Amino acid sequence: MQLPVDEIRAVFLDALSGPAPIIVTAPTGSGKSTRLPLWMADACDSDDKPVLVVEPRRVACRSLAGWLSEQRGEKVGHSIGYRVRFDDRTSNQTKVIFATTGVALRMLAAQQNAKESLFAGVLIDEFHERSWQVDLIAAILLARAKTKRDDCPLVITSATLDVEDLSAQLAAHGLKTHHLEALGRSFPVDISYIDAPAAPAAPSAQGLERRVADAVRQAAQLDSKANHPDDEGGDILVFLPGKGEINGCMQALSKVASQHNLEPVAVHGGLPPDKMKSALAQSKNKRRVYLSTNVAETSVTLPGVTTVIDSGLARMRIHRGGRSALAMVPIAEDSMDQRAGRAGRVRPGRCVRLWSQRFRPSTTTAPEVERIELDDVLLHAGVCGLDGDAFDDAPWVTEPPEFAVAEARRRLIAADALDDQARMTDKGRQLAELPVDGHAARMLISADDTMAGIACDLVALLQLNRGLLGQTNSRDVHHERAALLTGVDNEVYAEIAMLRAGDPQRHGLHASALREARQVATSLREWVGAPILKPTQDTLDFPPTADFARYLLERIPETACVLRERALKKRATKKTPPGQSEPWSNGELELSVWPYDPPRPAEAAVDQKPTDYPVAGLVLDHFWLGDTGIGVRGTGRMLLPCSYAALADAGLGDEAVGKAEMMRKHGAPHIVALVERNLAGVTISAREEALRGPKLFKVVADFILAGRTFPGGLFKGADDKVREDLHLWSLLADWPEPERYWKCEPAPISPHDFLLSKLQTLGLQSAQELALLETDDLRPDLVDLLGITAYDLERFADDFPRHWEHMGHAYICTVQAASRKVVLEPANKKAKKGKDPNPAHLPRFRSFSVYHRKASRIVKLR
Repeated sequence: MQLPVDEIRAVFLDALSGPAPIIVTAPTGSGKSTRLPLWMADACDSDDKPVLVVEPRRVACRSLAGWLSEQRGEKVGHSIGYRVRFDDRTSNQTKVIFATTGVALRMLAAQQNAKESLFAGVLIDEFHERSWQVDLIAAILLARAKTKRDDCPLVITSATLDVEDLSAQLAAHGLKTHHLEALGRSFPVDISYIDAPAAPAAPSAQGLERRVADAVRQAAQLDSKANHPDDEGGDILVFLPGKGEINGCMQALSKVASQHNLEPVAVHGGLPPDKMKSALAQSKNKRRVYLSTNVAETSVTLPGVTTVIDSGLARMRIHRGGRSALAMVPIAEDSMDQRAGRAGRVRPGRCVRLWSQRFRPSTTTAPEVERIELDDVLLHAGVCGLDGDAFDDAPWVTEPPEFAVAEARRRLIAADALDDQARMTDKGRQLAELPVDGHAARMLISADDTMAGIACDLVALLQLNRGLLGQTNSRDVHHERAALLTGVDNEVYAEIAMLRAGDPQRHGLHASALREARQVATSLREWVGAPILKPTQDTLDFPPTADFARYLLERIPETACVLRERALKKRATKKTPPGQSEPWSNGELELSVWPYDPPRPAEAAVDQKPTDYPVAGLVLDHFWLGDTGIGVRGTGRMLLPCSYAALADAGLGDEAVGKAEMMRKHGAPHIVALVERNLAGVTISAREEALRGPKLFKVVADFILAGRTFPGGLFKGADDKVREDLHLWSLLADWPEPERYWKCEPAPISPHDFLLSKLQTLGLQSAQELALLETDDLRPDLVDLLGITAYDLERFADDFPRHWEHMGHAYICTVQAASRKVVLEPANKKAKKGKDPNPAHLPRFRSFSVYHRKASRIVKLR
């Protein structure tokens, strides 16, 4: 069959022999994803090197590999294969490998130390989607091309790509590009909006199932032969943000489907390959209503679609609370146009947008590297050779924001994943090698036998971004759930119990989610070497909740949250359980969390006692809903309870030291204070303790500067001596050239900051160690610091005193060395009431201009 992209075959094959990266733009359905890989495999023929095709979604990998293999009369994995996470369908004979972005990154990491590329060519498909993995893959390959490290051809394809901008970005890195365009056939699409008073102005999840059902009914009625005799009525494609919304719309469409002979079909990345193949096959008897995530924008081609119903929503990855999360947000204008275009592939079509025409979307979707934290980007870049300066110098299509890079490096250095030069450490490589993101990987590395299995099960469940338990009104299901979850008092252990021993029918579980979670858990258990390799075979008792919470707090402390103070007060006024979501926070983000109620048989509700709901814990999963922006409202799930004490022991929250008391103990100073820890406005710890380390530094500095008396007269007069020294230091540091022959070391900002630094340098750990120090230990050695002689230092001290007193009149002397001025201000009542100082009695001040300031009056004395 002839496809539009076939027109550029000759020029494409010619471009493959050149050094420049090739950019191919062609509409969806024009054949670029199926033709170009095969052309590359033939043109770049190598006995042992396949062509790598990078696809943004696993559904595209599986469907493309399956369709091409079927066309050749082969099984998947022979000459055409795919690799997605935990599913490898390739062999030694495979010449074209379709791989998701995460798998492709691991394959590129494997070739880091190779002298030449492991691939005959690389094609990055649907480049316009611009996930951070796609941008990183491009940077890695372009860096290798720029340094002439290999001659592996690079092809970038897209249906909607700003080629001029991409070419300009690469040209700035000294890389030329070769652009080819294939013009596909498209028909006009009539676009309409829902401007009814009850309809939301912006794309919204509110009442989405009902609005989709109404739009499908109207489309079916409009396409009926009675109204349009010449219209056969094509299939309908509904764009929805996720699997949950797809399931809800499937139920809402049941009546409409039976009335109009429609067949609702789900299309999303979680479908098993056989069901996806069935979904993509054209129906002969019924019009289909495809309920699809944004995989149908570009990743798969659905035959026969003539009507698109667009919710205007998608789940996009953003960063909140120290980790990446999925947020439901309005799509940008470029995605809206892409979705509408799916209605005009076979004949004139229409697109119904479920929002008002008044809504003004963003023009384009920002690349992911501009809107997420970059911890995972730096980790995976590092194992591919782009760490340290190489990361900054890489030919990025979009430069990662400098501030985000700096913050990610700070966190990774603190986690020992990067060294001080931002280069990968062994721990960083361990994190990057695990087939999950960095946040999840931290839960798995260095796990002992008691925690390895449950940690893998937990990570597998978190990958779903949804729970296993479905809604049910069945009394039998409630009985079965209650029997399985006897003694389980939290959502995390309930989900893990269902993962290990649940049955979709008996326990009312989502079958596809359960199957996927078990597959991931098994793979992770094998990866980390857990003692039991399948969750369904794991009959070990769960570790005590407190132990598992401590294990996780060591690895992912940012998930720790507390119930907000206002919710605590609300609970205190009620005798019955809350029965509604409650606000939890870690101080940076706030999440709405539903309290967990263990399933109980209906008859047990009569004797049900109020549940003792937790007030602290780890909120291990969250998602965001936003109708007009990213992350407007956060919802948390998978709450693992813990105690306030566990959070305090983990060092969480802000520490506040109350009024400190100094006393003598065994002849040495002893300093105690009430130390409080507060997390998100809630006090999680309050106890009197002997101060140590940094907490002690601050109090000792306060005591010294306040002139407090230490036991045995320790540090008597240290306040004035330190202040005098710092006054001189500031004067000498500001002294103008060319008179200065000493070093210009900057003076401390304040006496308090200086003492804190000094006490830290001295290694002070406990108040008892103060007895080993003397006042001179706390003073700066200006002779050594500035390289000035002791004699000259004494002269400066005489000529420029910090305090000057004459006949009972005391003054503070502020010296402005750069402008050669001295300002005197009264320091006691006698000076405030007295006359201006007599110039004849003033200190020398080395011919500086001297002023007297009293209240708002300034007088020049000399």
